[in-house]
Amino acid sequence: MRFAESVRTRCALVLSTLATAGVLVYAWPTAGAAMVGPRPAVQKMRGCGAGHRVAKVDPPQEDPYVVTLRSARPALEQCMAKHPNVQVRLSIEIAPSGRVENVEVKTIAHDLANVDLKIVKCVETAVSSLEFPAAADPKRISTFLQP
Repeated sequence: MRFAESVRTRCALVLSTLATAGVLVYAWPTAGAAMVGPRPAVQKMRGCGAGHRVAKVDPPQEDPYVVTLRSARPALEQCMAKHPNVQVRLSIEIAPSGRVENVEVKTIAHDLANVDLKIVKCVETAVSSLEFPAAADPKRISTFLQP
């Protein structure tokens, strides 16, 4: 029985080898033949990457509230120049008209001996005179200042 099974397998291998060789002999002369005439145009496919268009993105415009707060930078740097180890948390409440309604200044330091109340008064004075853009609702801005 084993001999018959191995003969069938061997015959199948021989037949598949002969069939493959026959196909190669038939296709060999036409495989390298040059095409006559121009190639047809390539058609766009609707697969991966097709149809995706990159939209033009305008550069983001800076927030006018940030621009207004940055205008006070020289005065704020002058307030904190003598205190390099103190960090200030600044909260500003802005009325719909754009005027500063309230300024909250909190000083943060590892050593409380470094905290000077002159920093608080100086920062309040520098920020309270700012004019922000008018808005429909009151706004609140919070930020940290470091020397």
